[in-house]
Amino acid sequence: MESSEYAAGQIRDAIVAGFYKPGDRLVEMDLAAQLNVSRHPIREALRRLSREGFVDVRPNRGAVVAEVDAPSILEIYELRSAIGSQALRHLLADGKPPVSGRLKPLAHMAQKAVAFAVKGSQADMVRHDLEFQAMIVEASGLRRASAFFRELGSELQRFINLLRIEYPDRAGTAKREVVGLYDAIAAGDLKAAETIWHDKMTTGASRLIALVSGSDLAKDPQWRMFTEAAARLETDQAVAAESAPRRKASASP
Repeated sequence: MESSEYAAGQIRDAIVAGFYKPGDRLVEMDLAAQLNVSRHPIREALRRLSREGFVDVRPNRGAVVAEVDAPSILEIYELRSAIGSQALRHLLADGKPPVSGRLKPLAHMAQKAVAFAVKGSQADMVRHDLEFQAMIVEASGLRRASAFFRELGSELQRFINLLRIEYPDRAGTAKREVVGLYDAIAAGDLKAAETIWHDKMTTGASRLIALVSGSDLAKDPQWRMFTEAAARLETDQAVAAESAPRRKASASP
């Protein structure tokens, strides 16, 4: 592993864990001493983290940990929603359930997420839910999408940690959003899987944005576009489901 990659991983993990807070300065000399590397890989690591959205490079201040705001949260959920939808279409392209080799790891991770939810361990539930989502994208075989999805997951985990979101009905949430999604995938039901996925992304975004000071979703045009796109998807799927029997009947002799 290159020194810059190692440094980026260490700094990213510290930001996600909340060791560095939004607005904290990231001083190259201090980081180099802490990680026992030269300043050059630290500089490269900070550039990489800036591209990923973890760090802002500001004039006269250098690198600082990026703030948490509603547009950033919404952007991440929009991207994760689109990537997940693409992955589901690849995974369920032929309308059949994935092979057992792809289903078993998903089932195992979904069960763990629910088990932690029932025990009341929210942090473990969220961690396994995010891993479950990442494994769905990986199962699709889309390697670039999978790598990017995991990067977005790290930033999303940072937002969740910082905003200290609470799920009042953890078990119900896990069964509805995780088990429901797994069951749709296991049944080869693309329509149901995409609907649950988009509902999950929309709900997740609204939960986090509601905790950001000064945010007003009702007035945010980006939010309206996001929710309207999800609504159009559900409408298109409903129309397709209704027309499918008619097409089949008209094709019969």
